[in-house]
Amino acid sequence: MKIDVTDLLKSFGAELKIDRSETLSFPPIGNADKEDSLNLTSPVNVKLKLTNTGRTVLVSGTLKTTVRMTCCRCLKDFDLPVDIRIEEEYSKKHSIPRVKKAGEEIELKEKDFVFEISEDNIIDLDEAIRQNIMVDLPIKPLCNKACKLPEPAVDKKKKIDPRLAKLAAIKLMEGK
Repeated sequence: MKIDVTDLLKSFGAELKIDRSETLSFPPIGNADKEDSLNLTSPVNVKLKLTNTGRTVLVSGTLKTTVRMTCCRCLKDFDLPVDIRIEEEYSKKHSIPRVKKAGEEIELKEKDFVFEISEDNIIDLDEAIRQNIMVDLPIKPLCNKACKLPEPAVDKKKKIDPRLAKLAAIKLMEGK
């Protein structure tokens, strides 16, 4: 989702309101696992206000979409609605923290977490949207609160391994 901010950058305090819906996809990056991808099942709806703060462009507002997730209990796919408040900064001059010696630790400052405005004054919101959605997703998604683990199919004719007989006896006692 790209936005031209040429006019916005001309004057301090200028504002631009965006109300847009766009279909986005976030495949895995490089050799990353499939788990790092986002499967969006609906377009991303954004309502944003862009403000020229003098040094940066502040992007704030909301985004709504639906993400395909896999339930951590029953392993069924389900659609999870996402409604997120977003606030990010974009800057023309993006500085990369410099390390003087190999292995030296550096302290990152707030200015190091600013997205970059391209040379042609275009803000690309895709990465900010992806990061905000990823942070908002549950670690252990559930299709619903009442979801339970499926009961394993038990073959009554099958004999219990003698090494596990004591555990089977405990399970039978718990069932009473």
